[in-house]
Amino acid sequence: METAVAKEIGGRREQQDAAGVWTCPNTRCALLVVADGMGGHADGAQAARMAIATAERLWHDCDGRPEDPAALLERLFREAQAALHNPGAAPGEQSGTTLVALYVGPERAWWAHCGDSRLYHFEGERLIARTRDHTRVQALADAGEIREEDMATHPEQNQLLQALGVVDPIRVEHGEASLTPDSRFLLCSDGYWEQLDPEESAQWMSQPDLQAACTQTAARAAQRGGVHGDNVAIAAWRAQAMTTPARRHLRAAIRPLLLGALLLLAVLAILFWPLD
Repeated sequence: METAVAKEIGGRREQQDAAGVWTCPNTRCALLVVADGMGGHADGAQAARMAIATAERLWHDCDGRPEDPAALLERLFREAQAALHNPGAAPGEQSGTTLVALYVGPERAWWAHCGDSRLYHFEGERLIARTRDHTRVQALADAGEIREEDMATHPEQNQLLQALGVVDPIRVEHGEASLTPDSRFLLCSDGYWEQLDPEESAQWMSQPDLQAACTQTAARAAQRGGVHGDNVAIAAWRAQAMTTPARRHLRAAIRPLLLGALLLLAVLAILFWPLD
């Protein structure tokens, strides 16, 4: 498997997005997390970092091999919520963050989210599914009142209905899927998906150097956001594609076999050619 992660501050004075990736390469297990601290509340950056720190602690607690991956993700959200939510805080003084998380095992993937940070599931360059935002604008799109492509620029886009720390109880939505050699997952904050559509995402995730493509694309999203653009955070996972050196090695191994087969056919043709 291959993973990548990147962040950009965009047009903001502070980076309130956070991302983390932890892997067990030998067993093809990984945990990817993206959190978007709520800038309109006190210390959103700290809230996002708290969510990432909770994910890292839980990863190490189970040594990257949970008995129940869906339960691990649920625990992540509940423990982060417990650490952030303060019932006595005055309005506007409560730290909050969105959160999207993905656990990938050898044969299957599980994910969960709360807020408007998204997960996209691709098979090759074909979009299979994405998480549904917990926002007023997502509700409008689901009701057919606005188009999907208009969500990013809608004036009510930033109206969250769910987020850790500022809503209690929270609603955590889960998903899962079997893995194939073409499986790819992208986790991102709204500062990313407001600027790049799924087709562009599928294209850069097909590049040979996933980390380089991830870094370049985060910068592109921030550039498109301009001086008033949002923070950007992305984390990506894909089943490892065959590298160029591997292809050369395979061709080098196959070439003698092909030549030998051709030589054998030539010898057989001579031996069995009908005589006059």
